[in-house]
Amino acid sequence: TVTEHFVLAGDDKRFFVDWGKARDRAIEQVDHFTIKGTEASTAESLSGGNQQRLLLAMLPPELSVLLMEHPTRGLDIESADWVWEQLLARREGGTSIIFASADLDELLRYSDRILVFFSGRIIGELDASATSVDEIGLLIGGRSEGAPA
Repeated sequence: TVTEHFVLAGDDKRFFVDWGKARDRAIEQVDHFTIKGTEASTAESLSGGNQQRLLLAMLPPELSVLLMEHPTRGLDIESADWVWEQLLARREGGTSIIFASADLDELLRYSDRILVFFSGRIIGELDASATSVDEIGLLIGGRSEGAPA
């Protein structure tokens, strides 16, 4: 259940679980993150967007680095925008966010720096404000601008 997820993600790892405290925290976070479910809902019963909200709700309040893979894949536009609002707020609070995404527009919109890998190696390091989807696409394919096809 959502409550059980908060127990597993919480700081208190002793032998006995304070289920009342865990339930109260789950109710508070479900409300704060506007998760469409209850503390008794299973994570599997939540939509993809609400599962992402649950994951973000379970993160510790202070992180130095957050690693994410495809943070908005499969989400509707409203949910994806909401996820990025939360991530950008964390970035403003000092959290470094490192993410992988197949959505090149997302990479350009939310990155400061983009690393492109090909055949297991970094073949490009780009300033996100000075590059384009086309340049990233060429590098992903193992080519650079001006290189023969």
